[in-house]
Amino acid sequence: MASDPGGGPEQGGPHAELVDQWVAALAGGTRDHVVPLSRAETVALIARLARGVDQAARNGDAADQVAELGAELARAHFVGDEVLGRSIAVLDAHFTRETTIAAARAAELLGAFTAGYVRAFRQWLLAEQESVRAAEMTARLQMQEQLRASEARFRAVFAQAGIGTGLSDMTGRIIEVNAAFANMLGYSPAEMCALEVTDLTHPEDDPDMWPLYAQVVRGEVENVQMEKAYPHRDGRTVWTNINVSLIRDDRGDPRYTLILVEDISERRALRERLQYRAHHDQLTGLANRSRFFDALTAAFTDPDSRIGLCYIDLDHFKAVNDTFGHAVGDELLIQAAARLDACADGFGQLVARIGGDEFVVLVPNSTADVDEIARCVRRAFTRPFEVQGHHLTVTASVGIAEEYAAHTTADDLLQAADYSMYWAKAAGHGPRTDTATG
Repeated sequence: MASDPGGGPEQGGPHAELVDQWVAALAGGTRDHVVPLSRAETVALIARLARGVDQAARNGDAADQVAELGAELARAHFVGDEVLGRSIAVLDAHFTRETTIAAARAAELLGAFTAGYVRAFRQWLLAEQESVRAAEMTARLQMQEQLRASEARFRAVFAQAGIGTGLSDMTGRIIEVNAAFANMLGYSPAEMCALEVTDLTHPEDDPDMWPLYAQVVRGEVENVQMEKAYPHRDGRTVWTNINVSLIRDDRGDPRYTLILVEDISERRALRERLQYRAHHDQLTGLANRSRFFDALTAAFTDPDSRIGLCYIDLDHFKAVNDTFGHAVGDELLIQAAARLDACADGFGQLVARIGGDEFVVLVPNSTADVDEIARCVRRAFTRPFEVQGHHLTVTASVGIAEEYAAHTTADDLLQAADYSMYWAKAAGHGPRTDTATG
């Protein structure tokens, strides 16, 4: 939008009428240029140009002076499409009114003014074009430099990152990996780039993992994160946390997938050890009291299931500890646990140590299994134990309880099995524990 060069009559001066008409002509028409002048500055410029043109016409000055006046108008940024035509029209009307100026002289001066204006306008236009070209070149160079710097930073981060990083295309071809990722799996970066993503599958992969990866490749999901097992080149398993992100091109189409891989093998092994310790007896490796009660509670979720329990107590175990020491007693418990575990080989059956020398066998959905397990236990304890050079014969008292889940509770069933075991012990079921040294 052009600035308004001013309007209204310009009073005073010998060329006031010309100035007034010229200012009014430039203020009208299409506003397709910007003039960086105030109203007062615009009027002063037009007044100077009007005086110069009129004096040149009257005094016979060289036409080059009028050409310079036309150039000054252009250099003042009066460069709109209608500026020259409106200016010539005003000057022509002025010369027509001034009868003392010959028509040929007027035409010469108008031609000179036009030539000066066009010459300056062309120079201004070329300068503007050069300025735009230079600005565009500078911007392009800056953008290229920023792009190179960004790529350099990305390459540095990609190559030097301590976390594994990889790039693959939409066909699953591995394009690039950093040293951390390659070393994690026992390869060189070049060797890994000869592989496909699917070459790194593992039997322990989550079944949902590959469908999720397919959704990323199709552009339906931008990012997925999960645990994944990778096969190491030497055959072992490397557990990782992976983050797969989709990279799109300028049109928004899927182009690459970027994967960040963190080795969590040690962390996972620690977690598994802690989970094992939370659910297993540290001495015998059997299920502990906590895991047993979780399994018993789970068995009672089906009211139609018939649940069986064997409650087992080693007879006169204290005598072993008192006679041979706790190290022998602990080894005896370990061997006893192995024999009990061998007796519970049915689906879902669980052997647990719930006290010092007390064990229990849970038989969910039992039929005749409980009686058979009890007989197996008694037979297993008829054989002597060989412990650190000692020949030990230890019997076990076994209590049995069996009932439908809908007809009892977990506590009542356990209490019934415990009572049954004490009745068996009181009745002298099985011979008294004998111990002998080898």
